[in-house]
Amino acid sequence: MSISMQSLNDAVVAIIVTVGIAVALSIAFAAAGAFAQRGKIKARRAAHAVAVPAQHPTQTDNARELVLR
Repeated sequence: MSISMQSLNDAVVAIIVTVGIAVALSIAFAAAGAFAQRGKIKARRAAHAVAVPAQHPTQTDNARELVLR
C-alpha cells in the first residue's frame, strides 16, 4: 500500500486551509471583542459625564466695585 504524492499534497493543502481559517476567525473574534469592550467603556463615560451640571461663574465684590465706578 502506497500513498500517492497527489493525496499527500491534497492533505497538506487541506490542513493549511483549515489552520488559516481558524487563525482568521480567532483574530476576527478578538477584534470584535475589543470593539465591544470599547463601546461599553465609551457608554459608561458618557453616562457619568452628563450627571454634573455646568456651573456659571459668579461675580466677585471687586468686580462689582469696578462696574459701579
